[in-house]
Amino acid sequence: MHSCCCRSTLLLLLLYITAAVHQASAFHTNNQATSMMSSAKKQKLNDDDDDKQSLHEIRAGFIGCGTIASAIATSLAKPEHEEYLSEAGLSLSTISVTKRSASKSSKLKEDFPNVVSVYESAEEVVRNSDLVFLCLLPQQVDEMLSELKEKGTWNNDRHTLVSLVSTSKVEDLIAKTSLPTNRVFKMICLPPISNREGCALLTPPASSENGHPYLKKMFDALGGVVECPTDEIMSSMMVPTGLMGTMYGIMKNNRDWLINKGVSPSDASYFVARSYLSMVQDAERDCRDPKRFDDLIEEQTPGGLNEQALKNQEKQGVFDAYDKSMDAVLSRIQGKSDGSLPYID
Repeated sequence: MHSCCCRSTLLLLLLYITAAVHQASAFHTNNQATSMMSSAKKQKLNDDDDDKQSLHEIRAGFIGCGTIASAIATSLAKPEHEEYLSEAGLSLSTISVTKRSASKSSKLKEDFPNVVSVYESAEEVVRNSDLVFLCLLPQQVDEMLSELKEKGTWNNDRHTLVSLVSTSKVEDLIAKTSLPTNRVFKMICLPPISNREGCALLTPPASSENGHPYLKKMFDALGGVVECPTDEIMSSMMVPTGLMGTMYGIMKNNRDWLINKGVSPSDASYFVARSYLSMVQDAERDCRDPKRFDDLIEEQTPGGLNEQALKNQEKQGVFDAYDKSMDAVLSRIQGKSDGSLPYID
């Protein structure tokens, strides 16, 4: 009886020791796993820090703060656009803007207080920036650039100038700033760039040999860019951007026509906008294919409403009128006329 109790006690003791060993082993394994996870997390944080340190920091400045300047600054500053810049190897550091126009510069400061600074003078903007956007009226450019040059504001080693003045010429900008040829550009874009929509135009090409280290990457990250080999090509490419009002006019005409047919103004406006959006989205797919628009026209049902409407427009000379309007816009951009059409035939 005594021997049996001893054996039972010994057995229980062995079971207890075995359980304790297993528990200690599991605890050690868990600690190892926790330690490995902690190390991995620390490594990821270190890698993220290294990635941030390897990004090229952009210090952007805007001389003039109108609609387009505000749109570009907004696109650069939006937190949701940070990942696109990061994928391009870029990171926004600061944005400096001149006070005028005060309503837009103050709105930028209000929306992005941590990155936007508002200055009284263009000189202060340039001295606090590396990438400078010139966003003035054509008649203001010469005086402004002369003033900045006289004050020795430009630094050839770090400054890049991007003009959004429609009439400016790259060679003139180089002469008026004495900046290197690969540091002076002309750009055209529309306000939707603030939402990474639309497509910018840039000349000369920034991605060419001896070009700019990051300009094309930046504009691609902000929605897309087409590089124009010459100023003449850019002038022609600018013409469709001058048809934005025409497109809105067509949509307004559609809306008013529906209202005259008894449709409520709200429904007419909503339906027209959504319908045109779907058409444009369809056209945008595979738009690098130069035959995309031709294919969409070919897809129209033979004898259907769309095919007939297109033929009716052609017979009425609608597209001839478009060509004349575009020629007139180009003539104004080139400084050959005021862009007016004296007659319509």
